[in-house]
Amino acid sequence: MTPRAHKENPTAGAYRAAKAIQHDPALLKSLAEIIDRETGVREIFEILQSIIAQAGDLIESRSPELVAAARAALTRYNDEALGRAE
Repeated sequence: MTPRAHKENPTAGAYRAAKAIQHDPALLKSLAEIIDRETGVREIFEILQSIIAQAGDLIESRSPELVAAARAALTRYNDEALGRAE
């Protein structure tokens, strides 16, 4: 899997971790970006989005609760990232 060319906003979890570690607002975003990159959270998030987009209906026939939980998590964390970007 190749790294993404465009820059993504850090995840909500990375921001929470960065806030707990760093109290300097000027460094908050860069610290959150480092956390996302080093933990692989952004990549996992994107892979889960792709799986749900491509195979959600197939998975849903066997485990609708799992797909619903995955979609809810993707929506929740994507909404948080979009809210910070605005």
